[in-house]
Amino acid sequence: MATNSAAFTYLWAIENCLKLFAPESIKSPVFEVQSLESTEWHLAINEKDEKFLTVGIYREQDSGPDIIYLVFQLSLLTSEGTFLKMKIHGSQFVKGGQFEIAESTEYFKPERNEYVLNDTLTLRCRMWVKGLDTPRPNLCFAETRLGFERRTFFCYFRNFSALSPGQGLECRLIPTAGENLTLVIAFCVMQISGKEDIFIKISEVSNKLLRLNCEISVLDAHGRKCMPKSGHNLITSSDIYMYFLQKNELIDKNPSLLLNDVLCLQCELEIGYGAIWNEIVYYVYQPS
Repeated sequence: MATNSAAFTYLWAIENCLKLFAPESIKSPVFEVQSLESTEWHLAINEKDEKFLTVGIYREQDSGPDIIYLVFQLSLLTSEGTFLKMKIHGSQFVKGGQFEIAESTEYFKPERNEYVLNDTLTLRCRMWVKGLDTPRPNLCFAETRLGFERRTFFCYFRNFSALSPGQGLECRLIPTAGENLTLVIAFCVMQISGKEDIFIKISEVSNKLLRLNCEISVLDAHGRKCMPKSGHNLITSSDIYMYFLQKNELIDKNPSLLLNDVLCLQCELEIGYGAIWNEIVYYVYQPS
């Protein structure tokens, strides 16, 4: 069956699509296709690892038939206004059924300017059923906006050399995106095998999932970053612990980093919240 006879075309724009940096799968708004026996669907992108992800089509628990055989094509919009064609697929879908396609993350990186335009990735899904007459093809537009921000802040330990196990410093950061979120970054002194180590503890007090990249550095007397500690793709599903430095080693070997016995730190964060806006914008023919 020719692809130009698609009964339904769904255009999904994902805004703020920096690295697809979200703590969970990115799901499109649910859309209804009356011309395909009043079935309902959504698309989703699920990151599997740094190299691969899946793009999937998912059927809802709708009022349509128990089983429908769907033919569909998923494509990416390019900077030239054309679509990078992906293979046409056909599959039976029960209610709640799904079909996922593995793809390289290379297509979805912001530096691939031919696909991620102004930090926006646009997917097209064309759908039809063989043998089903569709006198009035329909078109639907949907938008998802991902929450993402970069933050830099400073904190300090006074009387650092006098800190004992169980003591530490806690910094609270209220992100600008997302509601009722408080990110806590704590620096804790712990005694392990007779040595006093500084650990970093990262938590989100409302137990909401966030995705983080971070770099925490000691600042010297000139404001230069030293001894950086980085964490990548951290998820706040539980408290995050990272080893930072050994207290006595800093005191004995790097006293120049302790001006007046004060340890100064610079914290740099990238924070992903997932979808903060997820709506159908427009149907050419509104479902009745």
